[in-house]
Amino acid sequence: MQGFAAWIEAERGRFVLWLPVAMASGILVYFDLKSEPPIWLGLVLLLPPLLGLAVFGRHPGARLILALLLFAALGFARAEWRTASEPPLTTIPYGAVAITGRLTAIDLLPSGRRLSIGRARLDDVPDARLIHIKLRDDDAIILQPGAEIAVRALLFKPERPAYPGAWDAGRDAFFSGLGGSGFALGDVSVTAPPRHDGFAVWLRGLREEIAENIMLVLPIPTGSVAVTLLTGFQQEMPGPERQSFIAAGLAHLLAVAGLHVGIVMGLFFAGARYLLTRNEIAALRLPSKALAAIIALGAGVAYAALTGAHLPILRSLAMAGLVTLAVLAKRQAVSLRGLSLAAIAIMLVTPEAVLGVSFQMSFSAVLALIAGHAAARRWFYRLHEKNTARHWALGHVSALFITSLLAGGASMPFAVFQFQQIQPYWILANLVAVPLTALWVLPLGLLALGLMPLGVPFLALIPMGWGIGLIVWLAGVISAWPGAMLDIKPMSGLAILLIAAGLAWLCLWRSGPKFLGLAAMLAGLLVYVASPRPDVLVSSDARLIALASAPEIILFRQKKAASFIAMQWRAVWNGDAFTPADTLQCTGAFCRPPSRFDNIVVALGPPFAHCPQAVLVISPQPLRGACDGQGRVVVDRFTVWRDGAVAAWVSRTTVRLLTDRAVQGSRPWVLPWPAP
Repeated sequence: MQGFAAWIEAERGRFVLWLPVAMASGILVYFDLKSEPPIWLGLVLLLPPLLGLAVFGRHPGARLILALLLFAALGFARAEWRTASEPPLTTIPYGAVAITGRLTAIDLLPSGRRLSIGRARLDDVPDARLIHIKLRDDDAIILQPGAEIAVRALLFKPERPAYPGAWDAGRDAFFSGLGGSGFALGDVSVTAPPRHDGFAVWLRGLREEIAENIMLVLPIPTGSVAVTLLTGFQQEMPGPERQSFIAAGLAHLLAVAGLHVGIVMGLFFAGARYLLTRNEIAALRLPSKALAAIIALGAGVAYAALTGAHLPILRSLAMAGLVTLAVLAKRQAVSLRGLSLAAIAIMLVTPEAVLGVSFQMSFSAVLALIAGHAAARRWFYRLHEKNTARHWALGHVSALFITSLLAGGASMPFAVFQFQQIQPYWILANLVAVPLTALWVLPLGLLALGLMPLGVPFLALIPMGWGIGLIVWLAGVISAWPGAMLDIKPMSGLAILLIAAGLAWLCLWRSGPKFLGLAAMLAGLLVYVASPRPDVLVSSDARLIALASAPEIILFRQKKAASFIAMQWRAVWNGDAFTPADTLQCTGAFCRPPSRFDNIVVALGPPFAHCPQAVLVISPQPLRGACDGQGRVVVDRFTVWRDGAVAAWVSRTTVRLLTDRAVQGSRPWVLPWPAP
């Protein structure tokens, strides 16, 4: 008991840091359900911990447990209410549809323009969701946000996951307000001019004007990066350059978020404090640090608005606001409590963010940075106390290295979970690219914004382009190194939960038992390594069938099969190349893969009479019972039509199936499943 009491005393003030963890747990429980709970359930779950706090709130242990339960229930309830507030899924008409509505945004893609249409009507049926339309290449109409437009287009619903447990585009589309996307079949017509009476429309026009001015000065490879950094538009960057940034571990430079707003606020804070202390009277009488913090926060708000005010930068701005309040209150500016408050605020506004890569990677990185730098603070102090050029340089290089190691190492498991990829050279790339962005590229970009009203932005944009060009060159060099981007198998939910729990345990506690978090992280890694890959994957339209028959992956591909799905499948088998199925020897309508899969039959086309003996029969065609038999599992076109994509684990005598329907269940963001 004395040891437990000593641990409680050592961790005083740390228990409150687990409240956002409890809230995230409640959110995850809600999203993991296979059917939608009744809307009143969230309110009911809040009552017991509230009553418990009223009765047992004076007892510290009971108060902590009840507070954790309360925040978990709050997370569950908020996620439930957030889902209920979203309009239902759009019913996409079959074939061509006449679309009318208000143009809300114009995105410049490498392959053309994409329109976002709000308050749309699909064949005169009102729809509450946003519609994305890719324009024809020969449609040169001049459009402005806010205009009422009409176009005839072909629409598509969000795709189902590529395999059971894969990225769910439908859920992302549901919470982003997207109803459908497609391409125009004819030219767009403007039915009413834009009404320039809204701040959002004016701001969007300003961002597009800035982007246009940049592209008039800089070539596409560097100009597209400058456009991203100064306006938040990411659609213009060519595919090869974007892929190089991803492979080199520099993709975070293209996702305007905490790093960028931190650089902007740091520049304004340093500049404002320098100017405020130039005058002796002002330096003595004015709270220069507090004023500089307020100016920096205002600059951060302006930069966030200019770059689209999307979720990652709003989250960073929330953290910046807490830092500013801490400076005004003369408290520690960067702390785990501030991070906890920011996490709670984000989850209250957008609980679905917990499932997203941005939330997971950024909060894990910042958590590791705060805890890691706190642990290494004494070592850095000893280096700076030496006060020599060599120790100063060593301290700064070490700080950059440790920062990249902590942020990249903590966020890497979540990158694996979300993207099934790792970039082993990310530290080397960031040691050069991050300082160059902070000290050269973004300062010149901000100067270019100030020079645009004067008509001479090229004075800053051209040297800014030199810095960006160096980063683009660096990304190209590192991405060409062997193994620069490794495809690895998907990570299960249990594995990432163990790793996340271990990371939180390691970083949130301050005393010795915190190192038990390493054991939880190791357990998550072991679960990941031990989880078997599926032997068979069948897409949701059965046009793609893959069988892992070592040392090759055999791919049966039908006409009009989605290449995007095949790309996602490669990560399941560590990026191994596919072997076309036309190399197999087939007898009539049936093909029997080699090696250990001689108990699997792929039926490619009718007639299906005299189905061969096998434990698993797969077909892109409807078999209509032709191969049904005792102890035999059949996956055909009707199977995936009913249940979505299928994964199978096959032994000599048994088959274990997992369907997308079993993973997703029936939720508001899931496309309705066909009735039995």
